[in-house]
Amino acid sequence: MGYLLDAVAIHVIGAVNRVVFRVSRGRVLPYRFDGTPTARLTEIGEVPQLDPVAVDHLRDGDDYVVLVRAAEVTSDRVRDLCGAEGVTFEVEDGGSRTAVAVVTDGADDDAEAARLRAGIDAGPTAREVRAEVLPVADGVERRELTARLLRSASLDERYALRSENLLPVARLRPRASSRRRTARLG
Repeated sequence: MGYLLDAVAIHVIGAVNRVVFRVSRGRVLPYRFDGTPTARLTEIGEVPQLDPVAVDHLRDGDDYVVLVRAAEVTSDRVRDLCGAEGVTFEVEDGGSRTAVAVVTDGADDDAEAARLRAGIDAGPTAREVRAEVLPVADGVERRELTARLLRSASLDERYALRSENLLPVARLRPRASSRRRTARLG
């Protein structure tokens, strides 16, 4: 029943987005659907990744829970991740779920664009996190963790979890040596 209500809410919000976007002539988008956040795995174990792997995740307390599609649970990538003692990954901090698209045509539009942008967070910054890997066991632990994630997730995160059939495969527990990078993303 929860999935049905989330799906209806997503479609209603999408319809409102389209109306507001058209009425504002492409200047305002009230709600941006983000789905689940992603992190870039830059190192698995002691091996730096040549091409960092992007993984979906959700927070569970201080931990990051890695999510994969049900069909990928037995993949080599998941096996390598769950077999590692630790990983290094980058997550984005900050940012806003509200997106404002502005098309400028002159000084008045420039002033309005500046006003709209002032109301939005400064944007995400990358944070490098070193973490130990705690694999999620099949069965009861996975179901309990999924239920807990669904209770604390936002509407679009819940919808993505259910519609993409995402399952938790590992818990990444940050170590004290994590550090914030100053580079701004985007």
